[in-house]
Amino acid sequence: MWFTVRLMEVHFHFANYFYFIAFTALTGAIFHSIYPEYETIRNFLWKLVMVGMTISIFSMLMGTLYYFMPYDLVQIAKWGLVAIIFPITIWFYIDNELLNAVKLYVPSVIFVIGVMIFGWQVKGDVGARWIIIGFLVTLGGASFVVTKVGLHKHFNHNDIFHVIQIVGMYLIYRGTMLITNYGIK
Repeated sequence: MWFTVRLMEVHFHFANYFYFIAFTALTGAIFHSIYPEYETIRNFLWKLVMVGMTISIFSMLMGTLYYFMPYDLVQIAKWGLVAIIFPITIWFYIDNELLNAVKLYVPSVIFVIGVMIFGWQVKGDVGARWIIIGFLVTLGGASFVVTKVGLHKHFNHNDIFHVIQIVGMYLIYRGTMLITNYGIK
């Protein structure tokens, strides 16, 4: 809704980031609720999870481009991003290992954090600081998925990640509400 008030692409793309995170989380929850005997349905749902992850990463990167680049330059750069993300999305649909998503997510988040550090330090943008903290929290949660460290069989690494991710998403959301398109105060 913030996009309709301020009409800034940065808010539009970060809103899409949150929508696709929600889609991916819902699809993942449905995936986890279906018995393993229904392998065909589970495989399809998992592929949707992987595609949702790539689209959410694309949206996050698009929002970041609008944050730190002039509008005209983003119109060119976005096609390069599409040229990178489109084949990755197809690859994730075919080879849908979770580690593949991590390999895309981590460098993307490091890029976003780098841009936001610039925004915070150079532009004095407080929203960028919230986003940095939010992504650092989310990366901390993702470390549980990669290491497969859990607390209990009913509260495993995936559960821990999602609880931590909720905190990270709130912080990212809060920061996103404060940032603007490049050149706008």
